[in-house]
Amino acid sequence: METFIFTLYLIFIFLCIQIWFLWKDIDKNELKIKQFFNDSFFTKNCIYVFSFSVFFIIQGFPDGVTIPGAYLKILEMLALVGLVLFVYEWYSMLETCTHKRSLPQELTNFRYFFKRD
Repeated sequence: METFIFTLYLIFIFLCIQIWFLWKDIDKNELKIKQFFNDSFFTKNCIYVFSFSVFFIIQGFPDGVTIPGAYLKILEMLALVGLVLFVYEWYSMLETCTHKRSLPQELTNFRYFFKRD
């Protein structure tokens, strides 16, 4: 169970970094806000946020109650699954909005690493 949760954390971090790189390539002047508020995208995001919140809150309740640790790990895993699905939905939406598909400047221009102030 721990390895699956750790894998979910790694996927979450990877998708967040990819969203950060995609956000830099999006032309904010041409970005249409209507793409983000269509029914399916908005509904899916609401379900993911609700499920993440519910599983996270339920996981925090049993402080005084003796519940086996396996149930708490399952709740933690379900909360992370909801969070990863939420981030993946945003990544797939932002990926359709980008125009150029190049490597980020931070990875191709080494002057960023050797810049001295």
